[in-house]
Amino acid sequence: MSGPGADPVVQRAVEDAIPRDLPPDIEREVAELGRRVWLAEVTGEGRDRWPGYFPATVRSTLYARVRIQAAIGRRDQEGPGVVAHLVWAGAGPSGTYMDGRTATVRFIRKGETGTWTPQR
Repeated sequence: MSGPGADPVVQRAVEDAIPRDLPPDIEREVAELGRRVWLAEVTGEGRDRWPGYFPATVRSTLYARVRIQAAIGRRDQEGPGVVAHLVWAGAGPSGTYMDGRTATVRFIRKGETGTWTPQR
C-alpha cells in the first residue's frame, strides 16, 4: 500500500512502534515543528526560519513532490531534548519517487521563551 491513502496507516504504525512519553500538547507541537523543519531540509523552502540549523553555506540535495506521511514527537533517548520521528515521501534529484523514507529531527528548549530549537 502506498500513496496518500496509506498515510493514516503509516501514522498509526509509527505511533504504535514508539510508546508515547510526552504530554499530548508537547507531542503535537514537536511533531508539527518536525514536519516544518524537515520540509525545509528537503525542499529548501523556509530554511530562513532556522538560521542556526541551516547556515547559508550549507546546501543539500533538494526533493520534489514531498509530503509527510507520519510524524510523532517523543523524548530524545540520546540527549536532553525531544525528537520528531518522521516518515515521508518525495522524488529525489534523479526523479525517483519513494514512499516510506524515514527521518528524525532533534530539538532542545532554548532561552526564557521555552521555544524548541532544532539541533544537528
